[in-house]
Amino acid sequence: MKKHPFADLLLFPRLFATLIAFAAGSAHAGPIGQGTYSGVYSGGDYGTVTIVVDAQGNATCDFFSSPNFVHHQAAGTVTTDSSWYLVNCATPSDATYHWSASSNPSSAPGNAIIGFWGGGTSSTQISGSFTAYYVSTRTDPAGSIATGSFAGLWYEPAFTGTGFNILPSSAVGLIVTYYGVNASGGPLWLISDFGPKTITIGTPITLNMSFSNSGTFQAPLRVPVAWGRLTITFTSCTTATATLTGTDGNVSENLTLLTGVIGMPGCT
Repeated sequence: MKKHPFADLLLFPRLFATLIAFAAGSAHAGPIGQGTYSGVYSGGDYGTVTIVVDAQGNATCDFFSSPNFVHHQAAGTVTTDSSWYLVNCATPSDATYHWSASSNPSSAPGNAIIGFWGGGTSSTQISGSFTAYYVSTRTDPAGSIATGSFAGLWYEPAFTGTGFNILPSSAVGLIVTYYGVNASGGPLWLISDFGPKTITIGTPITLNMSFSNSGTFQAPLRVPVAWGRLTITFTSCTTATATLTGTDGNVSENLTLLTGVIGMPGCT
């Protein structure tokens, strides 16, 4: 499947409403609160799902297709009625591929959203289910965000096969590893110095990067060799720009969060 669209809005709403009404038979768990919800989806396609709800009840839904390596994003709202609480996300009705996600958290354990997704075209339809668990939002008094909020794998869609791993540490601060290729086409693995413990959206962070060329598989020994530096700027909770400058030259990438880490603080 070349593309993974979700629900054709003309065909799926009644199906979603029926399925969600059935799921709402148990007592509901309460309104869906502000924060980030991360988990997995499966069915006609499979991958990871991230749902972000802001203080005004606006929602964004991001489904990342593991087999197709594509993000599918839509916007929506948190709504309530007398029977259940829902998050509804959908693409515009005039989009080439329509998809939507509709959810009811009442039958999921703890702070989670479960629901149904579907999409495609009038001739090709796929659907499935998802579960996304709540991860808390934390900010410090200055308004910067804990590094754990950005934990996960980041990549530039035009540079498939390479990327960054953001590693948070409350004790020493941010650590970034890079996996890619060097100027000769060989593997390049870099690790940063320790960075800050908090991140401010729009503020650049510059880190020294190094690699190791010592040790063996059974007797590893890290002796760092200076490579250059990384400047990374988080432009939102799911996007960033990164520039690597070092021994192999310069490269700039527009990064997207590929997948976060369940249990880390959310970012809204």
